[in-house]
Amino acid sequence: MALVFHQHQPAGNFPSVFQEVTERAYAPLVATLYRHPEVKASLHFSGPLLDWLEANRPDVIGDLADLVRRGQIELLSGGYYEPVLVGVPRRDGVGQIRALSDRVHAIFGQRPLGAWLTERVWEPHLPSLLAEAGVAYTVLDDEHFLQAGLRPQELGESYVTEDQGLPVIVFPGSMKLRYLIPFRDVGQTMKELRARADEGARLVVYADDGEKFGAWPGTYQRVHKDGWLEQFFTAIAQADFLQTVTLEDAWIFQKPARRIYIPGGSYPEMAEWALEANAARRYQQARNKLGDELAGLVTAPLWRNFFAKYPESNGLHKRMLIVSEELARRSILDASQEVRQAQQNLWRAQANDVYWHGVFGGIYFPHLRADAYASLLKAERILSERRTAAGEQRDYDVDGYDEYIFRGNAGAVFVHVQGGAVVEWDIYASATNLVDTLARRPEAEHEALRRAEKATTLCALESVGSRSSSSTT
Repeated sequence: MALVFHQHQPAGNFPSVFQEVTERAYAPLVATLYRHPEVKASLHFSGPLLDWLEANRPDVIGDLADLVRRGQIELLSGGYYEPVLVGVPRRDGVGQIRALSDRVHAIFGQRPLGAWLTERVWEPHLPSLLAEAGVAYTVLDDEHFLQAGLRPQELGESYVTEDQGLPVIVFPGSMKLRYLIPFRDVGQTMKELRARADEGARLVVYADDGEKFGAWPGTYQRVHKDGWLEQFFTAIAQADFLQTVTLEDAWIFQKPARRIYIPGGSYPEMAEWALEANAARRYQQARNKLGDELAGLVTAPLWRNFFAKYPESNGLHKRMLIVSEELARRSILDASQEVRQAQQNLWRAQANDVYWHGVFGGIYFPHLRADAYASLLKAERILSERRTAAGEQRDYDVDGYDEYIFRGNAGAVFVHVQGGAVVEWDIYASATNLVDTLARRPEAEHEALRRAEKATTLCALESVGSRSSSSTT
């Protein structure tokens, strides 16, 4: 069995969130691993979180270093600021992965061979990008493999895929284990692992967010105070049919079953969130009608659909592409400290969190949108120092209509031809987009929340009715 824990906080999040989640989830997870040397795992920390831990929790960094030295864990790479790789220019994706690999190597003396794929968002061109960045393997949800035509009983293997002849090994992460761990009794998880072993699975992978181990509602009590994680690691150590390995061990010692080609997509929840509310309901209805056996063959909407669903996300994304394009041209001739700082600001603005929305805030968080725009404008301010004020007509947001773009040394204004609306008004001095707003719109989860609220209300009314009946009797 391979245990993979992914830890991330966006650079623009509040310091109090970094501190609280570290205290409730990250630090206790590392400490529990430390107490169980027989349990191996693969861990991923995004660049902003790694930077924060080094500055604020050197004890956690020290424990991680000890775990690496004794061969109990491996650390995975990934995009430094946790971008969705299909949403950023290739040069930035490769650069961010190399930057995080360099950072891990500098701190821990280990250069990662594997990488965490942000939100498991996959498209068929990614193997060549990953290979170029020095990545040998990654983890996807088992849903990806079902969409490629595999059957559930074939998910206990690793597979090789490629783009332009450049290969990467892909491991299927179990969606069933994602729902069991840590939300159900340890016995249910061990029963599932036993069943997979009896079916002949050579490798079972659990890969999910570390925040579920203490930071999600109710999980700190369950996972740490009530001892769920301690019980789980103890049960793994005592199981005679099971041993844990790192993904690196599995990559070295287990040959892939065969070559496959995986269609674009992500995990099922992400596919649903990427659609507007009515389409999301139809998507879920189609999956439900087909049942577990065939649901995986329903074509999953691409993560890019968020750019159609949220014009605000699309505007930010296309603004980022403008800065990336200009920075790429400038960096060919200029390797100054200012240009390197502009690149860091650009990469920070590419963090995935603000470009989409699930059941958590995402693009709805104003402080994350503000941070992304601020990072872009800080980068653009550096690039604009030699610029003379100018205007251009360009369909920068790819909606079929040209916009008017006016940029100078102090800021920029973007005007849409339809209605003459100012869609962006940037002030470089304060690194602010003055019209960074978000429209209200229905979300698929609103209906589920309404149903839950209605059910709660009915239960309360029935309870009142029952008490009234008892008192009358």
